[in-house]
Amino acid sequence: MSQHALTPRVGPRARRAVQALSAVLALGLLAWLLQGVDVHALADTARRMPAATWALALAGVAATYVLRAARLQAEWQGRTGARFVDCLALFAWHNAAVSLLPLRAGEAGYAWWLHRHWQVPLAQSLPSLLWLRLQDAAVLGTLVLALLASPGLALSAVAAMAGLAAVLLRRGWHGTLHDGDDVHGAARSPWPRRLLQGLYGGRGGWRSWAFCTANWAIKLGVSALLLQAAGLRPAALGWCGAAGAEAGAALPLQAPAGLGVFEAGVLAGVHACTATPVEAGAVVGAALLVHALWLLASVGAALAVLVARRGLAAPLRAPS
Repeated sequence: MSQHALTPRVGPRARRAVQALSAVLALGLLAWLLQGVDVHALADTARRMPAATWALALAGVAATYVLRAARLQAEWQGRTGARFVDCLALFAWHNAAVSLLPLRAGEAGYAWWLHRHWQVPLAQSLPSLLWLRLQDAAVLGTLVLALLASPGLALSAVAAMAGLAAVLLRRGWHGTLHDGDDVHGAARSPWPRRLLQGLYGGRGGWRSWAFCTANWAIKLGVSALLLQAAGLRPAALGWCGAAGAEAGAALPLQAPAGLGVFEAGVLAGVHACTATPVEAGAVVGAALLVHALWLLASVGAALAVLVARRGLAAPLRAPS
């Protein structure tokens, strides 16, 4: 089946109208949220934040890129011989497209990159993209619910998964479970075997789960750190705000650059964790700082890929 056959037949005028409507709604939401934000006070807050805080946040951002690239390499290296730098470029490009384009139109960048650089057909790239999003939803949903229910327990769990991912990265992410493994003898009938193969094999195995969990743990931690540094206290509220932001960012209907949705998610996450009245303007202002960091990181990484694109080589073998 051709790519055109899989593409919904939506006219360019309809697409532009939907994108324009989403942009208008996003700007309206953002304008409403910014009513109580003191821009000058927000700028002063950003300047007063310690350099060590910004450095730690940037290190966390870099760690999430490394973990996402490792997650992609765990899936594609065995099929295409993909190098780590190739997977890093793929994630940077895909992440920027999803972050900046409305209505999650940037998701198409994943299939485009795989086809152009690795000659992967849509029959393989689309299931891969679906699996990435299902895995993200499972991990992020679990972390968000855990944070909202018991922040202390959730932090212990995410710290353990981040440590496991660090060990795997240090060892070169050589997994021990493969597609045909019978995990602890549990797969003794057809449906458990298929379930275990879907969870552990074929797309990076248990390594992909560790990398995915560590990525989301660190990403939530970076956002929580900046929210707290910007005045959102106690620390648990920072984590709840970060969880709300990511839950909002996971929605299928997104405005360009996530305008308004990210900030509204932070505010909703904070309200979900406390019955004490909070100043909405201060929360939205802190969310703007965090949102700006992630957007600048995605744009900067994508530009770096464009500058270094000549050094990116295609995998050595065709996808199996």
